[in-house]
Formats: sequence, structure tokens, C-alpha cells
Amino acid sequence: MESLPKKFKLFFAFVTIFATMVLGWNILHTDWNITLLIQLLIFAFLGIASESLPVALPKGGYVTVSYSIFLSSLILFPLGVTLTAMTLAGLIIFGKAGLEQPLFKRVFNASQYVLSLAAAHGVMNFIRPSSFQFNWKSLMLYLIVAFAFMMINITIVSIALGMMFGKSPWTIWVSNIRWALPNFMALIPLGFLLALIYNNYGPLGLFLLFIPLLVSRHAFQLYIDMRENYLNTVEALVQALEAKDTYTSGHSTRVGKLAVAIAEGLEMREDKIESLKYAAALHDVGKIGVSETILNKDGKLMDAEWEAIRSHPVIGQTIIKGIKFLFDIGEVVRHHHERFDGKGYPDGIKGAEIPLESRIIAVADTYDAITSDRSYRKGSTHDEAISELKRVSGSQLDPALVEIFCKVVTSELTARTVSLDQLQTALSCQDGIRGEVCS
Repeated sequence: MESLPKKFKLFFAFVTIFATMVLGWNILHTDWNITLLIQLLIFAFLGIASESLPVALPKGGYVTVSYSIFLSSLILFPLGVTLTAMTLAGLIIFGKAGLEQPLFKRVFNASQYVLSLAAAHGVMNFIRPSSFQFNWKSLMLYLIVAFAFMMINITIVSIALGMMFGKSPWTIWVSNIRWALPNFMALIPLGFLLALIYNNYGPLGLFLLFIPLLVSRHAFQLYIDMRENYLNTVEALVQALEAKDTYTSGHSTRVGKLAVAIAEGLEMREDKIESLKYAAALHDVGKIGVSETILNKDGKLMDAEWEAIRSHPVIGQTIIKGIKFLFDIGEVVRHHHERFDGKGYPDGIKGAEIPLESRIIAVADTYDAITSDRSYRKGSTHDEAISELKRVSGSQLDPALVEIFCKVVTSELTARTVSLDQLQTALSCQDGIRGEVCS
């Protein structure tokens, strides 16, 4: 934690101290008895089990069934019982999930659980439902309470991540909302149902329902594993290309990082950025269909050889279009060598007719080509590459994107003196702290 930004450390201290005060106050003002202690142990066990069996998401972070456990406990018990049980769930994590989380992340998660649940309890007291009943009125009231919990949770986590990575908390918040809503919609009714079953059938009914929840978790894990297999396929295609063309070794990775930096500068949506990352990684995959002799030729290319090179965007589109998981990136790959003035290939389209993602990749690709070493020349410096990008702005490249690129990359490479690898780490680790929105 020593290497983390000072702003985050201060926010971490504030959240932790405030949560400790809220937790301590509610523990002291709870009329404890043996029944409440047993209920505390039961729900703490369920929370710990849920947090210890997360499903890792492709973009980082986790999904668990803890949200429903939190909500049902909030409905059923005094706040002191709920906060204590969920604090234990945040702090005590077993298995691989436990090994991957340093202590400060557990403390932060437990603290933001306390604050989010306390805020939701305040909303519940304001609404003042007469009693827990299985009817539409009670369900709607508790949906409001659960929504309050989710909003506070997302806000705390987004602020923390913004401070940690020097990014806009609002941008992270919007992204987290998109990922949180499906989880929210699925688990809120389960929390209500868990509370109802516990009210009527006790711990046995609760454990019987918890089993199908774990089965659902396993099914989701299988889906994520299948998605990971698709990603491995993408990596294999890129590796096959880089083994064939010595120039492209590392090229696709670098272009992907630069393209993401541009997209971040444009404040592009997270799903669009994810699609762009795949397109950038595979933008030259069509070179698999081009002879190695042509790809690695040192001298000037013959007209026929040049035509073979110019065919690689179309070949790339053909390779990609059969993989449904890769979104609609075939068109992006096809047009990444179009010019803004319409003199590019393969279709000679211009301006806004070229997909935005293709124009972004063109800027990143051009920069990397200028700064990379070739057999016949030494790569240019960053400043020389920026000058060249500005020279071809408006003819070869989209001038608006060149302006954003120069601003973003100059800021990251010179003002903050960090490498592009560090930049990508920051851009891709939005779920580095696992709150319920990231869990």
C-alpha cells in the first residue's frame, strides 16, 4: 500500500475510521442475546462462503452472491448484527480469492460494506415498512432500500478507484453502473426470497436455497471460462502473426495500448473500448495470408508484392467475421488503412465514412510504425513521431484524433513520466478494489 497515491490513502483512512465508528456504535446499541449471536454466525458463514467463491470477470473484479445475503440480513436483523456479519464476510476470505487479496483491500471492502448497509438501513427506517411481508408493497420498499445500498457502494468504490488511478470517478461510476445493474436485478429478488424463507423455515430452508445459488455460480463460472477460451484464441492468432512477421513482434500490443489511450481521451464507453482493444490486437491478423518473403523483404516492394500487402485488411476481416464473440470488429479491421482524405485502401472511403475505431487504430498504428526500428532504419523519437503525425493530420489521419493522441500520449509519456505499459495497467484495472459493485 506504500506505493499508492496519497489521495487514496487519505480516503482509505476516512472510510475505514468512519466505518469503524458506525460499526462500533451499532454493536454497542444492539441488545445481544443467544439468538442474535446464532443468527450472526449463520449469516457471517454464508457471507464468507460467498466472498470466498467469486467468479472473476474478464475486465477485472468479481461477481458473487453476497449481495443477496447482505440484503436479507438487512431486512431480518438489527443493524448491529448485519454490520458485524458482513464485516466478517469482507475480512475473512478463504481459498484462491483470499490469497489474491491483500489486507488493505479486505479492510476497504469491509468498511464500504458497513457504510453502504448503514445508509440503506437509514433509508429503510425513513420508509418505515410496518413488517416483513410477501406482497408487492414490501417488495417495492425493499427494492428502494437495495438500490440505495448499490448507489452508495458504487460511489465509494468509484471514488477510491479514481484516486488510485488518477481517473475521473464519474467515468468509473458510469462504467460500474453498467456492470452492476444485471447483478443487482438478479440478486435483489433473491435477497428478498432468502429473508422470506428464513422467516418461515429457519436456517434449514436458508441453506437449501443457498445450494442452488452456488450451482448458479458454477454455471456462470463455466460461461466465463468459455469466454476466456475465446480470448485465448485471439491471443493465439496474434502470436501466429508475430511469429511470421518479425516487424510485428509486440506491434499489436503497443497499438492496442495506444488506441485505448485515445479512446479514454474521447471518453468512449467501456464496451466500445473493449471492442476496440480486440480490433487493435487483430488489426494486422490478415498478414497471416501474406507471404513471409514479402513481409520481411528489406528492399522496395514490387507492385504485385505491394498489392499482396494491401490485401491484408480484407483477409483479416474474413478471418474475424466467423468469430461471433469478437463483436462487429471485422469492419474496423477492414478499414484501418483508409485515409482521412479518401486515398487509402481497400475501399477508398474518407472522413466520417471510416469507422471511428478504424481511425483511432490508424493513428496508433502510424505512431508505432514511426517509432519502431526497421531493418532499413532506426525508429524515430517520440517528439519526431508527434511532428510527423501533425504533418499528416487531415490528409492521412483524422485531425481531431491526432490532437487527442498528442495531448494524451504526451501527458502520459512526459509529464507523468510513465511507460505505456504502466498506462495500460492503470486503464485496465478499474476493478482493482473489489466492492460489491466489483464483486
